[in-house]
Amino acid sequence: MYQHLLVPVEDTDASVEAIGHATEFAWAIGARITFLQVSSAGAHADEWLARAEAGARAQGVACTTVVASGDDSFDTLIAQARRHGCDLICTSASPAAAMTTDGVLPGVLSCGTDRRPAVAASIGALLNAHRRLADTLNEWLDTLRAARERDAVPSTAAMQELVRRLHELPARGAGARAKTSLFRCLRKRTSAVNAELAELERLHQRDEELLDELARMIGQDTPIPDVLEQAVSAYARFAWDWMGREQGVILPAARRYLSYADWSEVDGEFNSAAPVDRVAKQH
Repeated sequence: MYQHLLVPVEDTDASVEAIGHATEFAWAIGARITFLQVSSAGAHADEWLARAEAGARAQGVACTTVVASGDDSFDTLIAQARRHGCDLICTSASPAAAMTTDGVLPGVLSCGTDRRPAVAASIGALLNAHRRLADTLNEWLDTLRAARERDAVPSTAAMQELVRRLHELPARGAGARAKTSLFRCLRKRTSAVNAELAELERLHQRDEELLDELARMIGQDTPIPDVLEQAVSAYARFAWDWMGREQGVILPAARRYLSYADWSEVDGEFNSAAPVDRVAKQH
């Protein structure tokens, strides 16, 4: 049986679903995971890997994270699998034939996506909400870093506007209607993730408290830029953690336990909450 999985991490809906499948599989067979982010694939490797790691950790799966240089070819995956002693590669798509022919190749598991309309739309809406939150947090961090590099004090008005935007995002808060619908349907169908749902609701409440604390810090007469940057960075890591748990624990459980009628109900809530934000990032 497989003992060590290599799982590439990208910012696509298909990759998030593959990570969920791989994590559940690793838990079932007692394997560990190395999450791989190829450096050419994006600028936010730490964020994407942190989310994948948070989901695996919440499932009780041992994991490590790796950032490697190279392209996104199957040969790169084989090289990294061999380097880290992985005997199975879990990907979001069937890979093209590898150029490498020497030695024994690791196994490959292609993890498909659920293309039923209500399921794909609901998952896409939740992941798009996560991306909007992550994009806003990265914008805030970039603004603070740019001010630090110029030895300048960040604009209070700009910081307050970012807090206002974060408060309005649909991914945040225990009272987010569409997410509440997803949690309610899961509780109706299974008790398997009740503890995780309760923990996520606690984390969402803490998220509100942390953002309020940041707003108060910005409202001070002379907030210390270094202290503010550290606080925003800590808040971003906190948000990446609960987003990873939703992606790595809640979505796989929802795919397993919810009926299509449940998904249609959840999709109706997501569509009502954000009708213009429906395009999933599949590739």
